[in-house]
Amino acid sequence: MKNIILYFLGFLLVTACEENSFFEDDKIPNRTITGHVKLGKVDYYPNGYHEHVLVWAEGLGIKTTTDIDGSFELVLPAANDVSSGAIVDGEYTIHFFMGNYSISTVSVKFAAGQVVADEKLITIKGELKKTIYMNRMVGVNTTVSPEVVSSNYDNVVSVEIDIIPDKSNLFVHLKKIQTRDGNIHTGLLIQDSKTKKLAYSVDLDNAIITREYIAQPKKQITINFDYTNLNLPSGTYEVIPYLVVDRKDIPENLLGVIGYGYDAFSENYFKYPFCRTGGKLVTQ
Repeated sequence: MKNIILYFLGFLLVTACEENSFFEDDKIPNRTITGHVKLGKVDYYPNGYHEHVLVWAEGLGIKTTTDIDGSFELVLPAANDVSSGAIVDGEYTIHFFMGNYSISTVSVKFAAGQVVADEKLITIKGELKKTIYMNRMVGVNTTVSPEVVSSNYDNVVSVEIDIIPDKSNLFVHLKKIQTRDGNIHTGLLIQDSKTKKLAYSVDLDNAIITREYIAQPKKQITINFDYTNLNLPSGTYEVIPYLVVDRKDIPENLLGVIGYGYDAFSENYFKYPFCRTGGKLVTQ
């Protein structure tokens, strides 16, 4: 009889805890900060894509990237779980980064592990009230000719790159060879569109990464490569020109979040968030 009474009391206690809002955080292991990002000079989704923007909460050790429509979700640690990195009260900066866009930020306050609501910025549920707009610094469009290559194609593939600066005094890092007669540009990374892996790289001996001024309204670069002995498997690829914007506004810790080596001419470059257009190559 005594055991039955103890069991009944235990049941009541558990039920009370589950129904008491004071214990509600225990039932919600994760909370989120959500919102939308809009890239400047890109059409609204679905005509324009806003994916791959790096969203990083400085001081919280969490990051994510935007989806194709610009939406994002930062998953926060449980408010009362110290072992998972419970949030210390204070103000935290959320950075929105894309390699060829100016950084946007918002500051969010936490108290008792919860988001502090702000009538202009964020709800208590962590929903940003306004879209995060990002201004473009430079646009890059790549045109491949021919775009469709047959298995017996034995000629040159021509890649035309338009670099369109949206600000004056813009410098970028490119791969090239400097000669008395001018510059010979190179540096293409051909990415398998399905696996997102490096399929082939186009480079020249003695080419180095150099800093180059980009004057308005645009700079056009042409890089040719011989396809005769390449023989890529049938599929769809993206021809990506190596280009890193020279900028001083990136917080040091954010570079570590991107992943060191992002500025090397290698597969690591794919870590570098960058909004570009074109570059499609189809092999048959």
